[in-house]
Amino acid sequence: MPEVILQCYPALGAEAEMEALRPIGRNNDAYQNMLEGMIELCQAADDLGYWGITHVEHHMHSEGLEISPAPILLNVFLGHYTKRLRHGQLGLVLPAHDPIRLAEEIAVADHMLKGRFFVGMARGYQARWQNILGQRFGVGSTNSDGGDADQSNRLLFSENFKIMKKAWTEDLLTYDGPTYQIPYPKEGIPNWPPAATITGKYGVPGEVDEHGTIKGVSAVPKPYTLPHPQLFQAFGASPATLKWCGEEDVTPTILAGPIENLKALIDIYQEAAIGAGRNPKFGEGIGVCRTFYIFENGTPEDTWKAELRRQVELYEEPVWRGWYEQFGFMEGSRLVGEEGPVPKPGEHLTERLVNSGLLIAGTVDDVKRQIEEFLEVLPIDYLVWLFHWGMIPKDEGLRQIELFANEVCPEFGLSSKTPVPA
Repeated sequence: MPEVILQCYPALGAEAEMEALRPIGRNNDAYQNMLEGMIELCQAADDLGYWGITHVEHHMHSEGLEISPAPILLNVFLGHYTKRLRHGQLGLVLPAHDPIRLAEEIAVADHMLKGRFFVGMARGYQARWQNILGQRFGVGSTNSDGGDADQSNRLLFSENFKIMKKAWTEDLLTYDGPTYQIPYPKEGIPNWPPAATITGKYGVPGEVDEHGTIKGVSAVPKPYTLPHPQLFQAFGASPATLKWCGEEDVTPTILAGPIENLKALIDIYQEAAIGAGRNPKFGEGIGVCRTFYIFENGTPEDTWKAELRRQVELYEEPVWRGWYEQFGFMEGSRLVGEEGPVPKPGEHLTERLVNSGLLIAGTVDDVKRQIEEFLEVLPIDYLVWLFHWGMIPKDEGLRQIELFANEVCPEFGLSSKTPVPA
């Protein structure tokens, strides 16, 4: 029985507003309207029983799409308007952060939300901002092509992840790796002034030696959730990523359409998990990304299909064709054995998304049937709804999540009001 996560990309307006208010990303009124709308969305999702809501981390988006440069702040802000809904990110771009600072911020947010917090991680693919913010770390964006830049990015991602987990779980934190040392220099930081008066008496044992040299540090506070908040990987679609997720007990959220491709990736995850000493069932610990458009039962097929095309053109096409396709994300819609460009020349985006499985649409009963068929083959733990809030008008967006929660989910036990662990 999967839980449902709304993957919300806060947009400051549809294309008409983006053009009229250029650059809308720096328009304060538009940003305030987005925050007010997000509060309403989160409260509705909370009342309807959704498991969680998540945002991306992206910076410098003057165009007004994916406006979430400080997702943890947004999580905490929105979390105080909800009671049960979990808040997180898909995901934080680890190579663009200092791992100890990020581990601390995550722990503080987890305390502020008393465990209604989860952590998504990503390697980062947008050079415009990641090359700038990552310059001090000597790393930029990656296309997962196996080249030097990709290897440097993967190294820093993996190392930062290891350090963060140690910071959450170990009272005395030490580390000696290829890009990071704790303490620095690794031999120790000499002449810590309050070594005898305070740290030696009250700090973590071993943090300072008898000569006043810092030999390790302690990241404070430790998370509210022990040993740490639930971990997700943003939009994993490569064998290497699924293998890593299986080894590290991280839930991948897979952006791939065809069932055959999903099964192959889940097999890789399961095999890696077994190799790491776990024994998950097929689909356990897995999230899959989908988009939904739902119409009332009794709506004639010709009517809802025409309306679906209209909505896709207005709310999905600017994002998928104007944005995602430019970064290669349409590859997730490639059919098994298919060659050539996707979408095909002249192919409507609606047909591409529906035929690949990325978009599930129809009347309530149609959507139920499609989800039932999907879950029979792939009994996953999480459905991640790609939800372009801000592009979709507020009333239409709220109606969609209400139809899904009230009419579709009860049949499958989806979107259950699972209590947050104490």
